[in-house]
Amino acid sequence: MDDAQSPDALLSQSLAVLRQCFPTLETAAARAPTVAVELRDTVAALRGVESALHQHRDALRRAAHFATLGRLAAGLSHEIRNPLGALFLHIDLLEEEFRDPTPESPTVMVQTFGEIRTALTRLDELVQDYLSLVRVGTIELGVQDIGAAVQTWTAEMQSRAAQQGVTVVLEGHTTVGPLAFHPSTLRRAVLNVVQNAIEAMPEGGSLRLECLRTALEVQLRIRDSGIGIPAEQVPRIFEPLYTTKPGGTGLGLYIMREILAAHGGRVTVESVEGQGTTFTFTFPAP
Repeated sequence: MDDAQSPDALLSQSLAVLRQCFPTLETAAARAPTVAVELRDTVAALRGVESALHQHRDALRRAAHFATLGRLAAGLSHEIRNPLGALFLHIDLLEEEFRDPTPESPTVMVQTFGEIRTALTRLDELVQDYLSLVRVGTIELGVQDIGAAVQTWTAEMQSRAAQQGVTVVLEGHTTVGPLAFHPSTLRRAVLNVVQNAIEAMPEGGSLRLECLRTALEVQLRIRDSGIGIPAEQVPRIFEPLYTTKPGGTGLGLYIMREILAAHGGRVTVESVEGQGTTFTFTFPAP
């Protein structure tokens, strides 16, 4: 990853430094009346700089937001064309079979309807992904037992994991306690990572979900013993529309990160090729 810091990170550092200066200057003004006016003027000027930096940072974030929206819109247009093209093609094939039936027509029709169903499923997945992005910003959080929720969500994937020879272990879920979250939305984020983990272990392996709590944070760690992620790909996996999976939308991990952000949380990933991957969800404790 490039060592250069982003403009947003640099601005955040500058704002932090400015905020640290204010108490010192104000204390100095209180202790030295003869220079109080000059110090107050300096503080006022610095606060003006802080306000300008805030505005500049907000402008940068808005620009990045609209650039992302543009990429998503372009990506949706591109992704929809493929299943739509398949639908038109197979509808044409059905018309031909109805118009000029042959002894093979029943078999061809069954296969064609299967292809149409596949294309429609693909379209539905795309629409649901994009709708998820729209809904994330409007979710309402409620305090519930996060351990019980994780246990329920994990149980949904047990059958699939067993079919692939993956052993699922859940730890800490009985003691982690409450968290403010939106159940169906956070479920999507967790199951996205769990599903990816299972797919990363085609020959079987172990999947471990660990719930942890400190005074300030609640964490959920999802560890697999799968194929891992190449080091050069790790910095890009949360980019919208970036995917290495055939047929993938490139939105799964991006949506997951947005879901965590809507919960006031964050996600980190550690991976070693050939040894496995760990995703860590971190939330503020209620």
